[in-house]
Amino acid sequence: MSEAMPGKGSTPRIWHQSVNELDHLEVYKRALEAHAAEILGDDAEVVVHGLPSGSYAGASATAVLGNAFAYHRILSRVIDNAITAERQGYDAFVIGSFSEPFLREIRSAVDIPVASLTESGLLVGCSLGSYVALISNAPAVQWMTKVAVDKHKLAARVLEVAAMDPPLDEPQLARAYADPAPVIANFRAAAERLVARGADVIIPAEGVLAELLVRHGVYRIAGAPVMDVFAVTWAYALMQIRLWSKAQLGVGRSWHHRRDDAAIVARFWQGDAQ
Repeated sequence: MSEAMPGKGSTPRIWHQSVNELDHLEVYKRALEAHAAEILGDDAEVVVHGLPSGSYAGASATAVLGNAFAYHRILSRVIDNAITAERQGYDAFVIGSFSEPFLREIRSAVDIPVASLTESGLLVGCSLGSYVALISNAPAVQWMTKVAVDKHKLAARVLEVAAMDPPLDEPQLARAYADPAPVIANFRAAAERLVARGADVIIPAEGVLAELLVRHGVYRIAGAPVMDVFAVTWAYALMQIRLWSKAQLGVGRSWHHRRDDAAIVARFWQGDAQ
């Protein structure tokens, strides 16, 4: 892998990687594409990718990814997708899931900026208030989000990672795009409780849920901002593209994302054998 210089020349392209099978969630995919165009305009192009049909054997991502073995077996392909994105000339890679699969491994493998919903949302949230609260769609995603918060060492700034009650998986949330009122009321009740406890910022911690809230104009509850986490993450990726290109600011290669041998990724990348 060469030391790439993202952001030079034509309009930057961002590979957005969902962990859903988007051929079953077309309403969500279309909403993401329209949302990205609205937020970034001519500044960047976001290309939305999902996982292959059948990845979850007929179940939802929420129902499966709480199992560590299934998580690894299904989502390890996201690493290959990031390498593919770099080789196809994309300028950045976005992990569009609060499960945040293999963030460290991906940054260790590619020389383009990598942004995740979880990390971007947390870091921007910390600039908007002292305490951030996250609301997921179900306990399994709640747990994965808690683990991600701990990995980023930001637990002291997170008031709580909560889950909606009753829980909803991705297909149920996608169907709710046609009748969002019950989901919004569910989310609002959780957010009001967290704001009453001291939350300054609310982050919807599941992609289909977050897009539904944006689609229906839910930007503030009880005085607290409800983060448009997709807008934040795409903008964060674009910021990284510009800093990488204009200020030579990329990831460190000495320790956490170590790569002593520039050829090591190409040597072991599965795509080379396909």
